[in-house]
Amino acid sequence: MRPALVVNADDLGVSRGATLGILRAHQEGIVSSASLAATTPFYREALETCVRACPKLGIGLHFTLTSGRPVSPPAQVPLLVNRDGVFRWRFLSLLRSAGLARRRELLDQIDTELHAQIERLRTDGVTPDHVDGERHVQLIPGIFERVVAAARRHGIPFVRAGREIQARLASRWGGIELAGPGMAKSLLLGSLTRRDRRHLGGGVRSADHFASYLYSGRLDLVMRNLLVDRAPLKGITEIMVHPGIPEESRGIDIGNRDVEHYLVSPDRKREMEACIEGRKWTSGWRLTTFGELGREPITA
Repeated sequence: MRPALVVNADDLGVSRGATLGILRAHQEGIVSSASLAATTPFYREALETCVRACPKLGIGLHFTLTSGRPVSPPAQVPLLVNRDGVFRWRFLSLLRSAGLARRRELLDQIDTELHAQIERLRTDGVTPDHVDGERHVQLIPGIFERVVAAARRHGIPFVRAGREIQARLASRWGGIELAGPGMAKSLLLGSLTRRDRRHLGGGVRSADHFASYLYSGRLDLVMRNLLVDRAPLKGITEIMVHPGIPEESRGIDIGNRDVEHYLVSPDRKREMEACIEGRKWTSGWRLTTFGELGREPITA
């Protein structure tokens, strides 16, 4: 059997442009799975125009703590929101407070919101087959254990914690700058991933290999290398992509300027086009979803 490949598009429902880009990358390209955010005004639109229109698209939860408004009543999660009821946290502040200081009350409220987001999907007829996180918040120590426990409770077979494959291969891809924030982020998230994988089990697992923290937002630069220029890795490989139509995301307000800026970046369109072009490059792979993989027996 050919090695399994899940091409997962993050940010479904975060904006109209992200949803439209994912829809096209699935219908015309290699996106087989998407992660749905439940905390923005575009969630319902994503349900109607993408999730329900694309029965073959695997759907998971894009667990969100830094954009939009909580699904839980604000009174139940006061530590998560500002005075306007919008999420107040960012990745590094969560890493300090939830991951390093292990503030119990904060972690308990994150747990409440995590279950509320899962239940929103399930109430709307979506059976999530994986959980990942906006800005990778699911990797933060303390939060990751809660995510795995929630996945186990709700019968969700996969949580994103795949081993980064880019750093090992990047030296073969000349002309791409590795220094700077991208490398620092890759090293931090790679370290958290190695730590987190020890907490998998009990029916919850992750892809074996993951691409890419290092090239997040620019998978167009390396897509052909991933799919063609090396033999497929054994096990399950997840490629994370962020396709979008930037002009359809202009003017949004979800309480996170970094995310709002990223949604209108030309990089979103480049990744969408790379996903469409990728149809020429997947002959050595078995393109699938986490739901399909969760129904298969686990092999050594």
